[in-house]
Amino acid sequence: MWARPGAPKGGLAPLRVRFRYTPPSRLVPAEVDALWALYATAFETTREAFEASLRRADDVLRFYDRSSGELCGMSLVSAWAAEHAGRPFRVIWTGAALLKPEYRGINALHRAGLWRLARERARHPLARILWFFDTFSVKSYVMLPRNELFEYWPRLDRPTPEWEQGVIDTLCRAAAPDAWDPVRGVIGCQGRRLKPGVADAPPDHPDPHVRFFLERNPRYREGERLPCLVPLTPRNVASIITSGVRRMLRRRKR
Repeated sequence: MWARPGAPKGGLAPLRVRFRYTPPSRLVPAEVDALWALYATAFETTREAFEASLRRADDVLRFYDRSSGELCGMSLVSAWAAEHAGRPFRVIWTGAALLKPEYRGINALHRAGLWRLARERARHPLARILWFFDTFSVKSYVMLPRNELFEYWPRLDRPTPEWEQGVIDTLCRAAAPDAWDPVRGVIGCQGRRLKPGVADAPPDHPDPHVRFFLERNPRYREGERLPCLVPLTPRNVASIITSGVRRMLRRRKR
């Protein structure tokens, strides 16, 4: 079982996190205030820019501690149909993902993401579904290799295929037409960045995937973002589930 935040190491009290998807239009002012207070612990931006991002999303994903009711995490989620080179697909976009440190490592984001994928798959059973996000956090990027995904882009060991690179370019041009730099493969600064110390990494980090992120996005501290694309194939989904189970078992052993 998972240790509750603040519980002695090895304690048996379970850490239970529930999640809820809500359209932004249904949020009351107090809920928006709570989201902003959480978001501002890790990100530097204006309240106005934050609320604009909130309104553009299809859903706000919120995480709560089941016992205390405390808001402990969030993300923004949207989905839409797109096409590149005559091949249609569905996009699940995520952004502003954040969990308080004591709630990490318990598969909260994974469970919520798989639930959202299941809903999308039920609505579009035959569609190719791609997960798209852009990030200035090395922690967000390295979760792709650490979850042992079979296919994701960009990656250390081989170049991004032509069609997938075209998809990234298409999505970035639509999302950030004035900030997307296709030559460097990053989205330029748009008035938002991580606070110092949230996800910093030295250039000589021992993890090669961390170094790859730093090489591809050397100005991440200034707010430049690396776009990432993950095909949500059965093989990748199985890998996410398997990695989550392994993580849970390791946590129980500790």
